[in-house]
Amino acid sequence: MRDSQPVVGMILYCAPGNTKDVFAEEKYHALAESFVEHSMSVETVLYNDTLFDSYRDSLRKLDALLVWVNPIEHGRDRTILDGLLTELETAGVFISSVPETIMKIGTKDVLFKTRNLEWGSDVEMYTTFDDFRDRFPASIIDGQTRVLKQFRGNGGDGVFRVRASKSRILVLHAKRGSVEEAMDADRFFDYFSDYFAGGPMLNQQWNDNIANGMVRCYMSGRRVAGFGYQEINALYPQDGPVTPGKRFYFTEQCALFADLGMLMEERWINQLLEVSDLGAEKLPVIWDADFFINSMVPNTPGRYTLCEINVSSVSPFPESAIGFIVNKVQDAL
Repeated sequence: MRDSQPVVGMILYCAPGNTKDVFAEEKYHALAESFVEHSMSVETVLYNDTLFDSYRDSLRKLDALLVWVNPIEHGRDRTILDGLLTELETAGVFISSVPETIMKIGTKDVLFKTRNLEWGSDVEMYTTFDDFRDRFPASIIDGQTRVLKQFRGNGGDGVFRVRASKSRILVLHAKRGSVEEAMDADRFFDYFSDYFAGGPMLNQQWNDNIANGMVRCYMSGRRVAGFGYQEINALYPQDGPVTPGKRFYFTEQCALFADLGMLMEERWINQLLEVSDLGAEKLPVIWDADFFINSMVPNTPGRYTLCEINVSSVSPFPESAIGFIVNKVQDAL
């Protein structure tokens, strides 16, 4: 870190020709102002692949770069951006969530890698389309409902509830506004063949306790930074399109989820790091883990089952997380 005031870049996706400023963005202005209050300068960095070469060198002058670009953004993935972030990390810029970490815990195969941990569930992984075509039918042949998830995605894109009904396969996409479709086997496999271009697909056991809502545990490094509770989610079991409910935020001291916070900090983070072969210093500045709530009784064994982990672009986040984020960046610098 140089002797002058540290410079923190906050990178947001922005379509060509548009402009944004983190100090004017609802999701980020309080965080940006907190950095300034802690004697750090903040710069807005607008990203899309067409601008890659124009600021590649200037980003090396930053002390830290916090990244909020989704895995899938306007039909593009993060291949180019992740390559840039790897270069910047090598050059000494502190990155909020490095590509190595994203690939180890921020993709859906983390459900398969951790299926035998306390938070685990019945999960299968298909590394190729042929593997999927051969093995998937057995998972729904007895009337089971499963959830198919593509390797990397966001906003429900590439997440499906799948169940068999007579000679048809019923498929509900988790993207907002989707309705359940009935497909024959040929159309079903044709529909999913393209998803393997981005990597494996995961097949997770359906959890009826989704009706209890889901809790999101926000983490900064290995510290719990807050919680979010959402009652109705994209695959909520009801007829017709689902309108997701509002997420309500709570601090890290919230008694409602104190048992989850204790499990994360005292046991589950260590287990995740071991299974993923990841050092604690590589944990992101802000990340989260979503859990099904299997029991309403605190401290009940098996109360929580992991639904997914989000690493590459976590926002919005509870206000309580701001201090954790700022402190982690300060410590890194």
